[in-house]
This record gives sequence, C-alpha cells and structure tokens, in this order.
Amino acid sequence: MRGYGPIYTVMEAYHGLRANSLVNLLATGTISMAMLIVGFFLVVFLNLQAAVGAMGERLEVSVYLKDGLTAQEMDFILTRIKSEPGVKKAVFLPKAEALAMLKKELKGQEALMEGLGENPLPDSYEVTVDAKYADTVKMEVLTKKISKFFGVEDVSYGRQGVAVLERILKLVTYGGIALAVLLGVTVVFIISNSVRLALYSRGQEIELMQWIGATRWFIMGPFLVEGMLVVVLGTSLSVGILAVLFHALPQEVVLFLSGPGGLEFLPPPVIAYMIGGGGALGLVGGLVSVNKFLE
Repeated sequence: MRGYGPIYTVMEAYHGLRANSLVNLLATGTISMAMLIVGFFLVVFLNLQAAVGAMGERLEVSVYLKDGLTAQEMDFILTRIKSEPGVKKAVFLPKAEALAMLKKELKGQEALMEGLGENPLPDSYEVTVDAKYADTVKMEVLTKKISKFFGVEDVSYGRQGVAVLERILKLVTYGGIALAVLLGVTVVFIISNSVRLALYSRGQEIELMQWIGATRWFIMGPFLVEGMLVVVLGTSLSVGILAVLFHALPQEVVLFLSGPGGLEFLPPPVIAYMIGGGGALGLVGGLVSVNKFLE
C-alpha cells in the first residue's frame, strides 16, 4: 500500500461522501441544526458576558464619613481605601453636592425635601471596584474591612445587584458547559452512525483490502476524513445561517443582551474554534465506528 498518501485519503473520502450522499446530507443538516444552537448560545453568552462585565465596571461602594473629620484625617482614609485590593479609584463626594444630586433625582417631587432643615447627608467617598471583585464574598470582605477604618460611619453597595450578576454568570457558564457536552455527544453519535452505514456499504471492499495486506490506518483514513468533512460542512453551514439570522434580526429586540459596543456577532477566533472543534468531534465519531467495525 505504499504510494498512497493524504491525497488518496481525501479523494477516497470525497468518493465516500458522494456514494452515500443522502445519508451524509441528512447528517450534515442535523449537525448544522445542532451547531446552530451552539452558535446561538455563544452569541448570547459573549454579549451577555460583555454586558455583565460593563455592569461590573460600574460597581460602586459608598463610604460614608463621620462628621467633624479634619482634611488630614479624610486624606488618610482615602489613602487607605485606595490601597485595598480591588479598588480602582475613589472620589470624594461632599455632602452639599450629594444633596444637590438628590434634589436633581427627585425633580418634580420637591415636596419630599421640605422640612429637612440642615443637610442630613454625610460626606462620602464613591469607590469604584474592579469587575473581578463583583461577587458577594469579595464584596462583603472589602466593605467590612473599610467599615472598620477610623472615621468611617457606614459602607453600602448594591448587594442585590452583585448577587444577580453572580447568578447570571454561573447560570450562563454551567448552562453552556452542559449544552456543549450534550450537543457534542449528539454530533459524535450522528457521525458514528453515518460512518457505520458507509462501512457496511463497502464491507466487501474493506475485507478485500485486509486480505491483500492493507494496514488498519490505511482503511480507516478515508472514513475518518469523511466524518470530519461532514461536521466541518455542517458547522460552516450553521455559522452562515446564524450570520444571516443575526443581521436580519432587529437588534432592539435583544438590546438587553448587548454589551457597551452594542450586540456583536461571533468573532473570527470563536468561529475558527467552532469549526475546528466540530472537525475533532467528527474524527471521534469516525473512530468509534471504524474501531468497532474492524474489531
């Protein structure tokens, strides 16, 4: 069997695809639908991740100060806050400015501000926290530590918002892993059956090749390439369909999924990973069937 290299293997795989065109067409269509679901999830995941990241970038902690602090004491507090891990920046907010902002937010409801007398709001520092610290455990540790600083009256942050971010990220991550595993098994099963049919249709030819001394890998090669090509074609088709649907869909409908730059399609590296990963699944599916057939 010398003289038969990669070109022979690819040509034989091509002939196999043509010989079992109906079966392979059905397999390609089914895989395309499965990978379309994967692609849709990836679009949702990447855009949701960008949106959650943007929300995490806006995560702020309000550090309320006690009355009567000197300028030196407030500067000391600011230095200590900025030195904490996870703190990106801290901005001083005088109580007069805080009251003005409150009045602006309550515009049209000025009656609520009547009878306040003196400004009841304290001076504060508005602390911006790194998105990596946007989980309940790290935020609780940070806020408790700051609350014990000299001159700090109270510390508050959006606990519910942080908890929601954490739940969303976990749901998307674990849901994505489960979906990827399920569809990966489905693709392997589809290719395994498709290659098995091709093997049975060429059973006598394979038996003859074994009799004349063909190696195991020489026989397996075309079927493995055939399985890979079916998945690669199906995945490429799914990406094309997804691109058409994405650009035809009114983006305002899914505005809640978009990140800071708006709703975005799959970047080229992700598309390459999808197609490459699909080819790998096709190879696994082919190996499963060929190994069983040649036992």
